[in-house]
Amino acid sequence: MHLPLFRSCRVATRPHGICALVFLLLAVTASNARAAACEKNPPLLGAERTIAVDPRLLPRVGTLQYPEALPLRDHEVVLTFDDGPLPSSTGKVLDALAEECVPAIFFVVGERVAQAPALVLRAAMEGHAIGTHTQTHPRLSNLTVSDAEAEVRAGVITASAALGSERPLAPFFRAPYLDASPAVEEYLTARGLMLWGIDVDSEDWRGDSPDELIGRVFLGLERLHKGIILMHDVQPHTAEALPRLLKQLRTSGYRVVRAVEAHGADSAAAAH
Repeated sequence: MHLPLFRSCRVATRPHGICALVFLLLAVTASNARAAACEKNPPLLGAERTIAVDPRLLPRVGTLQYPEALPLRDHEVVLTFDDGPLPSSTGKVLDALAEECVPAIFFVVGERVAQAPALVLRAAMEGHAIGTHTQTHPRLSNLTVSDAEAEVRAGVITASAALGSERPLAPFFRAPYLDASPAVEEYLTARGLMLWGIDVDSEDWRGDSPDELIGRVFLGLERLHKGIILMHDVQPHTAEALPRLLKQLRTSGYRVVRAVEAHGADSAAAAH
């Protein structure tokens, strides 16, 4: 690869034209290499299984907000990251996930996607699901219904544009501050968007030490021994803590599950 071209693309905010091809080739090459490495390293955490969820039949999940839960078995978790992408930390989060060969869901903010679309493309190429988290991260309950709907739509449009036609956006949505009014929930359901709450909160927004972050995750897991874990890929201490957290999940007998949309599923979740 021509290095000056690569360096110029690295600083570009939008990977158009030849830069888009550069990023795509890099992502494909890295993804293939990581997949081969994962197959040769069964001791890694990896992905236990895939569950396919139908937003029509399971429109909202997360026991800290809703009665419904993902169909997870004991000691199964789904890793989720909000608020990105952010160049200073999201890449490190992706590196840590790749080291343990585990999938996650990234709920991205549209205005940040517009500044770093290559990171969203990389996450998708590495097998992570990309959901949305509005365009500018407002508290939706403080907006009129029409303004809240516009925030959701804009976030979907921006993320879809970054992924392109070859990498479809997952119909997964998480409300900023985990705060969605009944009217917004109804709108999401009508649009076929699945609203993701959480089961375990890392509370990594506190900005404290990696040890404290990891401790809160495992304290949260004591309630259900499974569930959706919330973290933020924009937090530098989360990126720092993640390699240790993943190893501790593995040594504690936890398994990571990949969640995807069920296309034409006849039940709320079909495992394979």
